[in-house]
Amino acid sequence: MDMERRSAKESPHTRASGNGKLPVKRRDDRKRGASYRKWGWVLMVFAAIYLLMGVTGELRYVDGSPAVGATIMMTVLCGGGGWLCLRKGADLQMRAQRYERYVSIVRSGGDALIDRIAAAYPTTYEQAVTDLQSMLRMGYFADSYVDLERRELVMPERMTAPVRFDSSVGEPEKETAARVIQCPHCGAVNTVRSGAVKECEYCGSPIAG
Repeated sequence: MDMERRSAKESPHTRASGNGKLPVKRRDDRKRGASYRKWGWVLMVFAAIYLLMGVTGELRYVDGSPAVGATIMMTVLCGGGGWLCLRKGADLQMRAQRYERYVSIVRSGGDALIDRIAAAYPTTYEQAVTDLQSMLRMGYFADSYVDLERRELVMPERMTAPVRFDSSVGEPEKETAARVIQCPHCGAVNTVRSGAVKECEYCGSPIAG
């Protein structure tokens, strides 16, 4: 049993690393998704142009005969490539949105039990585990890991409550609670202390907690 827990902790597929910020990879997924979709539509337009030219007889070989074979080939290539780009772009953007939802649930929730995360999403426990492990591989939730035995996302920041020393009373005082705020400019999810103001980790815009 201890060996299983140790292997879950040490597995490179379940542990994350980083400086505590949400990964740049997620922002890249947004941009890459938009880029794929843009090129997808460009290719679809070319496919429509080739198809139209073939139907109207404007696309011909050098000898003047209708370029039926070339029309079919270019329409299929451009149309198929465009569809693949549109599909890839949509998948990347949906993944970025899905992972943002997990971040929001984990950051705002009272615990990191995977069953409760799955219920809040909502999704199945198995799908939540798969998604969380994928997020860990991408750098989400720094220094965290999935404990399959306890069915929990173990996060170091939850193990010790941060405190600050108040010199006026001479006693340590707990930090104000953190809130999950969506940036009004770029839409990225950030964690901000209540009453504090910080820059968005992605676009640099000020966000008030």
